Amino acid sequence: MGGAEDGVLTVPGDVLCAEVEAAARPWLFASDRPDLTVAEWIGRGGGDLLWGLLGPTRAQVLGVAAELRDGTVARFGGRVVKNVAGYDLARAFVGAKGALGRIVEAHLRVRPPPRGWHAAVRRGTEREEALQGPGSSIWTGDTWRFLRNGESAPEGYEAMDPLVAREELRRPWASVRSFRPAPAEGILLAAAGVVGSGEEGTSDRGPLWARLAEAFAP
Repeated sequence: MGGAEDGVLTVPGDVLCAEVEAAARPWLFASDRPDLTVAEWIGRGGGDLLWGLLGPTRAQVLGVAAELRDGTVARFGGRVVKNVAGYDLARAFVGAKGALGRIVEAHLRVRPPPRGWHAAVRRGTEREEALQGPGSSIWTGDTWRFLRNGESAPEGYEAMDPLVAREELRRPWASVRSFRPAPAEGILLAAAGVVGSGEEGTSDRGPLWARLAEAFAP
C-alpha cells in the first residue's frame, strides 16, 4: 500500500481502515470506523462523521475486486473517478454486507483537507441547536461543528482541531447500529439508534439489488 499522491489508494480488503488513514496522510480517508477492515467498512456502508466535508462512502469507493460465490474474482470500476458508462457496479457493494461477494481489493478515493477547515464544540446543547448554524454539525448531547472556507462558529463555541474532534466523536459513533434520513442537510445525530445521514443498507433494496444478487449467485 503506497502513498496517496494521486488521490487514490489501492488496498487489500482485509487491511484495517486505521492503516489506510495512516497511508493517506496528510490526505484524508473518510472512514467512520478505523477498527474495521476495508471490506467490512464498505459492506457496512455507514458513511463517515465528516461526510458533509468528504462525501459519503459510495463516493470513496472507485473500484473493487470481489470473490463471488462461485469463487470467481471479478473487478468493478477502477482507479479513476469516472471509469464506467451506465451504473457503477462497484457502488453496489457499499452497504451490501458481503452479500454480493467478498471484497479482496479496493481502490479508495482520498482527499486533501478541506480548505480552511476547523472544528468547534459547544457542550451540553439541545438537538435543536445542532440543526442551526453554519457548517456540518453533529449532535451527541454536545453540538460539534466542522467548518471551512473561513466560516465562523457561532458565539459560545470552543475551537478544536478537526481531527481531534473526529477522534472524540468516534467513541459514541462506534455504538451506532441504525441509520435514517437526516432531518436537515449536513446534520448527523450521533446517538445509538438516532442517527441521520448514514448509508447503511442502501445497496440491498429494490429490483436492481435483486437482479444483481441473482446474477452473482453460483
